[in-house]
Amino acid sequence: MKKTILAASVAALVAAPAAFADVKISGNVIQEFVSDSDDTGTKADGLESKAAVDLVFSVSEDLGNGLTAFAKIHNLIDNGSDGQADSVVGLKGDFGTIVAGRMEDFSESKVSALAATDSSDALSIETNRTYKTGRSEGGLAYVSPSFNGLTFGVAGYALANGGKTSGTVTTITTITSLVSGGVTTPNPVIVSGSTATITAADTNNLNATANFDATDIMLEYANGPLLVRVARENIDANALNQTENVDQTTVTIGASYKMGDITMNAVHYDVDNGKGKAANQADGWFVGAKMAMGANTFGIGYSEETDTDTSGNVETGADDKNYMISVDHALSKRTSITAAFESNDDGTAGTADNDRWAVGIKHVF
Repeated sequence: MKKTILAASVAALVAAPAAFADVKISGNVIQEFVSDSDDTGTKADGLESKAAVDLVFSVSEDLGNGLTAFAKIHNLIDNGSDGQADSVVGLKGDFGTIVAGRMEDFSESKVSALAATDSSDALSIETNRTYKTGRSEGGLAYVSPSFNGLTFGVAGYALANGGKTSGTVTTITTITSLVSGGVTTPNPVIVSGSTATITAADTNNLNATANFDATDIMLEYANGPLLVRVARENIDANALNQTENVDQTTVTIGASYKMGDITMNAVHYDVDNGKGKAANQADGWFVGAKMAMGANTFGIGYSEETDTDTSGNVETGADDKNYMISVDHALSKRTSITAAFESNDDGTAGTADNDRWAVGIKHVF
């Protein structure tokens, strides 16, 4: 009897993983130490810890007739701060792929991502850092199957609706001069004054009537070593809550070409009416390459950005110029040691340039 129970228990333990065979856990853990040359910060010229953990749960189910259901939960822990990255559910088959949930747009995840040629997680010279949409809730996307290397995708994002509130209006009188006969008296006479109106701030800056507040379309062509992607994203003016009432549009094009152990990447982008303001215009480009040499992978990249943002979010004078070099030394298929150097030449007048160094260790699972 005891042998039977023991055998059944062993069989159950051995068979248990089969019940979860369609669930995959993946991600990476990276610890880096960063030093910079900027003497304006409280931690300048000292080592700073930069730790990151990506934890991804992926699930799939075969529905039959060539149809598969899938879901993914991506959690990101950055320096101890826990945050949600992607959380999507979808269907895929001969018709293509439909996915819904919290996700990055095509412009960021497919095109701008080609600008990543370095091995560092803490350092980056990625393009369009000021006006990128990043991840958004309420995404619904379709990606077609490949037609002789040509693929297209279309996505919409139904952001949380709120709209404006009327606010509270208060009128006050500012007394400029209180005199009577040249001397202050208990009952002064108001010689001059002005009125001012104070309006309460809006409680929500998103449009209450829009359907898809942002849309994104992408075309991709892949043929052997060549990969080309182009995307156009539009954010509705009402979602940006600006009096100018103009849409923000971003056009991004990227390409990658592989020659043996060398991969060359290039990205160009152009932003009109950044954050819904006509004065905000930005464009920039990136070129870089990665080369595998034995256990080492070397990366190099250079980027420039021109921004006419009058508020000075990025720069108000000459172009921002950045370059970065890095090396990744593989200790195994999953574990590597990384080192990187980043130089930032800030075009904003009166803003100091900053160079940063980073060394770390990374494990992928």
